[in-house]
Amino acid sequence: MHLNLDGHSVLVTGSSRGIGLAIAEGFLSEGARTVITGRTVDELTAVHSTLSEEYGKDRVMAFSGDLTDEAVAHEAATEIQRKWGGLDHLVCNVGSGQSVPPLEESSNEWDRVLRINLSGAAVCVRALRPLLTASNDTGADRGASIVFVGSVCGLEALGCPTAYAVAKAGLVAYTNNLAKALAPQGVRVNCVSPGNILFPGSTWERKLQADPERVREMLHREVPMNRLGVVEDVSNIVVFLSSERAGFVTGANWIADGGQSRSI
Repeated sequence: MHLNLDGHSVLVTGSSRGIGLAIAEGFLSEGARTVITGRTVDELTAVHSTLSEEYGKDRVMAFSGDLTDEAVAHEAATEIQRKWGGLDHLVCNVGSGQSVPPLEESSNEWDRVLRINLSGAAVCVRALRPLLTASNDTGADRGASIVFVGSVCGLEALGCPTAYAVAKAGLVAYTNNLAKALAPQGVRVNCVSPGNILFPGSTWERKLQADPERVREMLHREVPMNRLGVVEDVSNIVVFLSSERAGFVTGANWIADGGQSRSI
């Protein structure tokens, strides 16, 4: 299915590795111009070089910085406005499930986890929304979209760190409310909640290396499809939701977890 994203511009936060990188590559393969972001300059530079060689320098922009910081997010918006004049799609992928066991969270730890996984997404929306609505004003038929990358940990008690689960649950609520607020401006807002995704450097790679039999037992017991997900299982949904093929979809939370969650 051709998604008609040629010439569209998109920013994917946290896209120098893992799911974020796969999302960026998904947009590029559909003809979109893509801003990749990350906090580690050397890693981001290497990825930018690789993607530029494959897809063309004029279609890949790199921005280094912590986009959960308000000032840095506005710097990104200014740079995109200067170079590309606007933005069609925003994907908020930054997140981390690393924390401490339940009831051991300090106030600082709660704030840290919520900033990375929830309030940081709101920072990006505040900074970049004017570029999305401006893009829509100049080409209403293109549409604009925001997609958040959540987690099934925000939907059920699956043993994830509590602050992380709360933050991801809040991201679904943010999606629902933002979708209603931005629909009149032609901006659709959706969320994708992955389950257990395997990629280099991921938590599941470490768990497989440490105790593969335990992982196999968990998958057999908890995941009907009996496998870990791959990054494309998430990126394909994100790119589709950003396209006109999903033009009547907003306020939705799409789950990609191999059947693990039990919620109706």
